[in-house]
Amino acid sequence: MKIALPIENNQLSPHFGRCEKFMIVEIENGEIKGREIIENTARDGMHGVGTTSASLIANMGANAIIVQNIGPKAYSVFKQLGIEVYKSNTTSIDECIKLFLEGKLEKFE
Repeated sequence: MKIALPIENNQLSPHFGRCEKFMIVEIENGEIKGREIIENTARDGMHGVGTTSASLIANMGANAIIVQNIGPKAYSVFKQLGIEVYKSNTTSIDECIKLFLEGKLEKFE
């Protein structure tokens, strides 16, 4: 399983579509097997940065994403692609991943 997190300054970004980078975390049997950082090439666009960012995440093979906030169009892209969207109130990347693994994050609905 792969989960994605929008990051900025080594923390969970409050702005999904305009974040600096995405962290893709590979999880196997409840353990972290790897982390990859990718640039958010959509962030400087004039329009549609959320949906373009969502497509970028989908192309990386993510099964879920952890966000603080997400716009309705980007959320709709994830929903259509079967990618689960989870909400986190903490900005600590390690804490977000820990809460995800423990099943303690709330899904956006």
